[in-house]
Amino acid sequence: MNKTIGTRDLRIFATVAEELHFRRAAEKLGMAQPHLSAQVRQLEERLGARLLDRTTRSVKLTAAGAHFLERAKYTLAQVEEAVASTRLIADGGGGHLRVGFTPAASFEVLPWLIRTFNKARPDIFVAPTYRETAGQIPDLLTGQLDFGLLRLPVHTRRLATLVLASEGVVAAIPREHRLAGCLPVTLEDLAEEDFIHYAPVAGVEFQEHVAGYCNRAGFKPRVVFEAQHTYSILTMVAAGVGIAILPEWASRTSHPEIIFSPLNQIPALVDLALAWVAETPSNPMQAFIDVAHGFSSRSSQSAIAGASL
Repeated sequence: MNKTIGTRDLRIFATVAEELHFRRAAEKLGMAQPHLSAQVRQLEERLGARLLDRTTRSVKLTAAGAHFLERAKYTLAQVEEAVASTRLIADGGGGHLRVGFTPAASFEVLPWLIRTFNKARPDIFVAPTYRETAGQIPDLLTGQLDFGLLRLPVHTRRLATLVLASEGVVAAIPREHRLAGCLPVTLEDLAEEDFIHYAPVAGVEFQEHVAGYCNRAGFKPRVVFEAQHTYSILTMVAAGVGIAILPEWASRTSHPEIIFSPLNQIPALVDLALAWVAETPSNPMQAFIDVAHGFSSRSSQSAIAGASL
């Protein structure tokens, strides 16, 4: 069997995963339902992983399916961006801005910035590219990216930064775990648990921040696994390997096998910022910075309003 997986396979699976109903997905895709079911089964065989739990009454994502859905959506977005930006340049458009982003920016910050910037400068295409913070910094310094949406701190004076949002942290707990029914949890509740952490190259500042508050609570986290990406950590939590303390944005993934609990003992100090080379920006870049200032002001006003409730 040909094990190559193409964009058509990704679109089919993403539609089924979002609808969680084969008949509705088949209608949306313009396919016969038996053919759609066969396509999904073949995809699972090629991956060597079960992506969906099916019964006569319901369709649910497995942990592997939830992970594959996130990566499929990311890949499809990259393909669509490549097609759109190529067409724009071919039609004599005004060029594009290359913006690196971490997963935390993908839920609210990046969509808002692109949507608002497109209204102000429809002639400039914003081309988003997924990068972890550690990968964005060298790409910014070498000119491969115009902007980065990344985690602070940034340890170089060559980059200017603008804080866009701050957020707290959450505990990610397997749905079948004994603590899943005891929400909200405290740091003391987690003292005897196995932890899944970011690998040092991916999140050293965040882990040091979390470790400091764990130490204040009287324990050192017992780390059994490290991963570079948040989605990889979530997969391991869903598999029951351990619990994780993550930035608050991770709870918006609504993973079916994970319960999220706020951890109010750790203050909201996880900053997401826009970064660029600290030199005179081009006119399109300055326009994007101006839009980012608008988001920063909007975010600050929301935080003040929330604190007064």
